[in-house]
Amino acid sequence: MKLITAPNEILSKPVQLFDFKKMDAKGISDDMIALMQSKGGIGLSANQVGIDAQILVMKLHLLYSKETITIINPQIEALSADTETMPEGCLSHDGLILDIKRPVSVVVKYLDTDEKPCTITLYDIDARCFLHEYDHLCGIEFTDRVSALKLTRARDRIKKQMKRMKTHG
Repeated sequence: MKLITAPNEILSKPVQLFDFKKMDAKGISDDMIALMQSKGGIGLSANQVGIDAQILVMKLHLLYSKETITIINPQIEALSADTETMPEGCLSHDGLILDIKRPVSVVVKYLDTDEKPCTITLYDIDARCFLHEYDHLCGIEFTDRVSALKLTRARDRIKKQMKRMKTHG
């Protein structure tokens, strides 16, 4: 399993429902978790690894003792009216950090790797991580959530940092 980095058209295409009859949910989940952890991430969606299916993995931070969960075929049941703008990064956009506005909580219905229906309420960083990964499944990259000007400025900052590292390294 290999991480797909931008630009790549698979990152901007919605994925299909996960088919438990055709795909190994546990095997895919284990591989995605291992890749996410090896890259130091807190979330990873299927299209980031070239899989056309609604499956994501994420490391929970609040209330759940840093457990990693797998969410398959998610459906958003509710979003908080309260929002917060915070910096986000993405494993498929190395080094890019953008300020993204998102709801502070979300209620999600999904299936686990055993195809068992589950519902979870996520808050703060967990809600933000889920919504970021859910966006991926819908073919939305976090770069789509900022203006062209903000994106250009952020990319210019990275280029300047890389130049500085090369001249001082």
